[in-house]
Amino acid sequence: MDIQQKYFVQYMIKNGTVPVQKALAICQKIPQGSIQDLVQLKYSIIVINREISKQYFKIANTTCEVTGQDLFIWANTKNDNISKLQITFKAIELEYFHAILQEILNSEDYRLKYIVVVNITSTLTASFTRVNGQTLLTKWIKSGYFIKNGEYVHLGPRLILEFTSYLMTHRPDQTCKLCSELVFTGKKCGSCGRLLHTHCLQKYLTNQSTCPVCKELWQDVPNETLMPHTQNNVNEEDTDDQYDESSEESTPMDSQYDEPIAGPSQGKGSRRII
Repeated sequence: MDIQQKYFVQYMIKNGTVPVQKALAICQKIPQGSIQDLVQLKYSIIVINREISKQYFKIANTTCEVTGQDLFIWANTKNDNISKLQITFKAIELEYFHAILQEILNSEDYRLKYIVVVNITSTLTASFTRVNGQTLLTKWIKSGYFIKNGEYVHLGPRLILEFTSYLMTHRPDQTCKLCSELVFTGKKCGSCGRLLHTHCLQKYLTNQSTCPVCKELWQDVPNETLMPHTQNNVNEEDTDDQYDESSEESTPMDSQYDEPIAGPSQGKGSRRII
């Protein structure tokens, strides 16, 4: 990897989940960099992934099913089972994460009110305050494990990506007919009730007018979670969006890599890439 790619890896490790256009803007600010457009950035990610795959990481490009944002995600491809997260979680944090995930999966429409998620702290087996819960939840939301849309908390794109096997095992029917990927928030057919990704359906309906599952004329089931998203986009409020020239004084990827990364796949057990 060249110097610009190493700085980009460093940035992705620190942030976890980043809007594509923001990632491109960061790359364009790196002095003497060759990445100036999205095509060059995606090619660089292919090169980066060849290296970081050796350590069971990858940078993936996906669309958030809640916000519709086009995202780059730093994903751990090895720790796909929650039981393997013991090395990166404190026991009480692991319990809190697992409790939130289970409550969302058991809810009718795969979302919980934010206050309900915070109040889960009172059900844990050890002392964990609401303030601690809010602090940890904020970090998980920022890194893409959960999405806060209005007053509701949803499964985030990073969680869905890293825990695909776990989610497929526990919710095998939650796949989008159009892309065969997991779907928990989207558009529901008024005839058969099948849930599809909003972005997948929008492309499909440009040429078709019937449900891809039941073949009836497509009609949406009204759902307030599908209203336009106006706040809390992934990393929208992140203030660390400037290229730090002072980092040139240290070896790329060494100065920040060992810093604990908020979220399930990184932390005390994070691994060095280079």
